Amino acid sequence: MMRVMVVEDEQLVSKGIILTTNWQKMDCEVVAQANNGLEGFELFQKLKPDIVITDVRMPGLDGIEMIKKIKATHIRSEFIIISGYSEFEYARRAIQLGVKDFLIKPIDDSELEQALANACSAIRDRHILDTFQKSAVALDKDQMKLIQECVTAPACYNDTDYVSRAVKYIAGNFQNDISIKSVADYLYISESYLSRLFKIKMGKTFGDYLTYFRIKTACNFLRKPDIKVHKIANMVGYKDQRYFSVIFKKMVGMTPREFRDNLE
Repeated sequence: MMRVMVVEDEQLVSKGIILTTNWQKMDCEVVAQANNGLEGFELFQKLKPDIVITDVRMPGLDGIEMIKKIKATHIRSEFIIISGYSEFEYARRAIQLGVKDFLIKPIDDSELEQALANACSAIRDRHILDTFQKSAVALDKDQMKLIQECVTAPACYNDTDYVSRAVKYIAGNFQNDISIKSVADYLYISESYLSRLFKIKMGKTFGDYLTYFRIKTACNFLRKPDIKVHKIANMVGYKDQRYFSVIFKKMVGMTPREFRDNLE
């Protein structure tokens, strides 16, 4: 069973997390609760929990600084950050520290459960890899890398992998009815985390990038005069040709037909 510590200075939020989460279902148990980062760090050193759920802004020592201090101990744990602040700067700093998930208050129960599931999966995979490394000292780096790829769940990819895999997913499925939720489900991460991660890494939202990719692809199809505009709309994921034309004009500055005419 995974041992969890909750670090949150708002008592209502802290109690809400502890009392409303089905810990048994998640194969977890709460072993400590702290009101600030300093208390959290002290308890972490004593109890060494597997998972730390922490707020960002707290008196004395905030969540980011507490995680830095914990990381310096070299005691491995997974971190889930919660915050009432949606600024990307916090998400960026959290990602740099290897935080498993970043959730915004009010916390959605399903998103917290998904974050916990991801953290538990990462811990189990790490334990398996540790066992391999201890029992198979003769393996070289390439062999260990292959073993890691075989036993590691999708949730253990780092932030760059998540974004690159999301982009590849779009490239392979843009003609279908996809959304950030469907991609997040495919990557086994929360929708909110992928949304913030995508914005940080790509400089635009998932939806904006998907639209950009579809319209860019449509421009290439429009170079082929034998393909009708309504068919191109369908080929790039738009069932309604009129809606496609509206989006195309907004992005390109002219309708698809005008764009094609200018190519002649």
